[in-house]
Amino acid sequence: MDYEIKDKKGSENLVADHLSRILYDRESESNVSEYFPDEQSYVVHPDPWYADIVNYLDSSRIPEGWTKNDRDRFFHLVKFFIWNDPYLFKYCSD
Repeated sequence: MDYEIKDKKGSENLVADHLSRILYDRESESNVSEYFPDEQSYVVHPDPWYADIVNYLDSSRIPEGWTKNDRDRFFHLVKFFIWNDPYLFKYCSD
């Protein structure tokens, strides 16, 4: 098979143009930086956000270890939900 390679000028090929303008120091070329300024840590919870609501509506039990403030906030929130197995519905203005 014959291949034809077409090349764009640097001003037309934005990726190549950007990469060609990156400055680097040959002495530190072997040292890879482990720090990324935009790096963020995220927490992954194994249970979905609505798991406590569904468990309460299904079995009338709340998780142990909650403070009074946590329980008050939960009971204020849970009154807007209905559990109709397997669906969780929320009362709202719609």
